[in-house]
Amino acid sequence: TMISDALCLYPRICKSLSGIVFQKTKGNPFFVLEFMQSLQSRGLLQYNCHQKRWVWDEDITRGEEITDNVLHLLSSKMNELSIHVQMVLKVMACFGICTNESVIGYLSGSADYSGVRNGLEGALSDGFIEKQREGQLKFVHDKVREAAY
Repeated sequence: TMISDALCLYPRICKSLSGIVFQKTKGNPFFVLEFMQSLQSRGLLQYNCHQKRWVWDEDITRGEEITDNVLHLLSSKMNELSIHVQMVLKVMACFGICTNESVIGYLSGSADYSGVRNGLEGALSDGFIEKQREGQLKFVHDKVREAAY
C-alpha cells in the first residue's frame, strides 16, 4: 500500500494506520500526502530510533479531522510559496476549477499580472494544479481552489 511503502513497513504492521488514512482521505493521493505530513509535523507520526520504525497512536490519529484541517494545511502551505506561484493560484481560483492556459498568457502581458507565467511552473511542480488536455489547467482538488481563493 501507499502507506507501507512511504513508511518502509510491512503492510500488516501499518494496516490500521492505512485504514484510518483511507477513511479520512477517501484515498485521494493529495489528501493522503497532506494528512501524513500533518501527522508527522505535529508529532503524531514519529520515527522511533529504538524500534527503528515509524510509530503512531491509533486513537489520536483516528480522532483527527482532516476536513477541518485540510483548508488550514493548504492555506499554510500556500503562504510559504513564492509570490508568483501564489498569484497564479489566486488568479486561477477566480476562473473556477479549470482555466485555459491562454488566460494566463494574456494576463502575463499586463503589468499587474506579469508574474503569473513565472508562477505556473511552480504551481505545477508543487502539485497544486495539473495540465489537462491541450491548453487546460486544472486544480487537483476543489479544496485546493478554495484555499487559493
